[in-house]
Amino acid sequence: MDYYFIIKSVHLYTALFSILGFVLRFFWKTTGNQLLDKKLVKVLPHINDTLLLSAAVYLSAMSGFYPWVEAWLGFKVILLIGYIVAGMIALKASASKKANNMAFLLALVCVSAIIALALFRPNF
Repeated sequence: MDYYFIIKSVHLYTALFSILGFVLRFFWKTTGNQLLDKKLVKVLPHINDTLLLSAAVYLSAMSGFYPWVEAWLGFKVILLIGYIVAGMIALKASASKKANNMAFLLALVCVSAIIALALFRPNF
């Protein structure tokens, strides 16, 4: 059985769910939707992102691509940290609306760059 394909599929689907979940939670935050306060909405992203990161580490080990050896993958790690920080600010209740919106846009830019790097794997 081809475990690489299975793990890659898990990675791709959890990445998709992570991005869609982030956009949905930001929409709920801006519209004041009470679903944002539900326990499942608070816990599910952490479970999904743990699976996403686990699959990424497994794929890296399986394929022989390692951050800092492969520059594009190292840059993805830096962008991932940017996405996480920007996402936290975007969803933070105490930040201003302008800061939330700017952080949301920055998070989308980071995740777009992550996707582009995954698709094209440029040599720096």
